[in-house]
Amino acid sequence: MSNKLQFFKTFVKDKDVASVIPTSLRCVKKVCTNIDFSRDFTLVEYGPGNGVFTKYIVSNMSEGSRLILVEANEDFAAGLRESISDPRVTIHNILAGDVESVLDKEDVGNIDYVLSGIPFSFLKKDRKIAVLNATKSILKPDGLFLAYQTSGHLKKPVMEVFGNYETDFEPLNIPPYFIYKVYNHSNTAEAS
Repeated sequence: MSNKLQFFKTFVKDKDVASVIPTSLRCVKKVCTNIDFSRDFTLVEYGPGNGVFTKYIVSNMSEGSRLILVEANEDFAAGLRESISDPRVTIHNILAGDVESVLDKEDVGNIDYVLSGIPFSFLKKDRKIAVLNATKSILKPDGLFLAYQTSGHLKKPVMEVFGNYETDFEPLNIPPYFIYKVYNHSNTAEAS
């Protein structure tokens, strides 16, 4: 079965899948300009779906880097396990808000990047805040939270939890995406 057909079938079955088709390579590259591929990093990806971002990240990341995938949809998680056999990648079939439960103790507070494709607009406010709080707790000081969303709805909750954001826009994706870049500044003073 083709990737696009599998993605569409999952979209029909799962109300939490935000798009009918996977993200365009143009959008993937634009979001990933925020990642420093020249050094080792640990990145957590929420909602990798059929792995469009995942495959790009794996093909560009260093040998010492790690990618931790958090996918709530069982079909997508199973598909990722079948298509990715890279030892730098681990796949967890859990909700994003539960990310701390699958991380090693030393990783909590030391993640370089969190990339999110989950549709925050589908989540109730308390769930949005729970996911953002979990994200903040796993990121290292000045770590980056990157999210691509179909609207500007994430601005208010991100400000509530992180107190900052920058946005960009990718109009040539279907659907068009707002790209959020959020720094984890709050822990910087505590870590000094």
